[in-house]
Amino acid sequence: MSLSTQEFYIRQIEETEARGPFTLEELTTLAENGKADSGTLYYDAAAEEWRKINTNPALLEALFPSQKSLRAKAQENGGEITVKAMLLAAEGRPEATHHPADSDNIRARAADFGRKAAMAILFINAAAYLLPQINVVRTAQLHAIFQAPFALLGLLNLGLGACLALGAVSVYPWIRFAALLGLGFAGTLFALENQSYPLALSAANALGLYFTTSLPHMAAVRAAATLGLAGACGLAHTLFTT
Repeated sequence: MSLSTQEFYIRQIEETEARGPFTLEELTTLAENGKADSGTLYYDAAAEEWRKINTNPALLEALFPSQKSLRAKAQENGGEITVKAMLLAAEGRPEATHHPADSDNIRARAADFGRKAAMAILFINAAAYLLPQINVVRTAQLHAIFQAPFALLGLLNLGLGACLALGAVSVYPWIRFAALLGLGFAGTLFALENQSYPLALSAANALGLYFTTSLPHMAAVRAAATLGLAGACGLAHTLFTT
């Protein structure tokens, strides 16, 4: 697909919310105004992951014609290692000499892993909330569905999961809202019924889902994903068997 016909979602390394979609012309304008640079991440729909603009030679050339040669030269030189980095390496900390791009790539992988984990949690939640209420959903009658809050939560989680599957990471704020909404409703219900175990599962589910979309480091994202998936699976089992 030609770059001129593509739509681009972008974000900075430290950001969790994407901007877009932008055409190539709009993205060029952002670059000229300093709102995007070669280290800005763009979502590669074909690879289903976030990548830095400077990893795509065609896009880099289109947005920053003068930076392509500079990047090639930097790669030939192997990057600059500062005196401070060499001293830290001498102290037994060789990771200090790693190029900053390594850190950026790690964060990009963490963000992509978090997106996939959040998507899995959302789909499990959707099944947990919807399947016990499937007869209500099948009626397709709005007044009946609105009288079944779990069915509404299931539809919300299903819709958000579908958005993530399509790469629309701009729904992250809605995912966090859904996590807190699920905890608020299901948690209150379980608390009123003195069901501490389902309450704990609901809390784990919500916290895991919330933090998979907001943490920038792989270890933290993995921990949040484990917590969220364990809570979601446990909650699904509880709702299926009660």
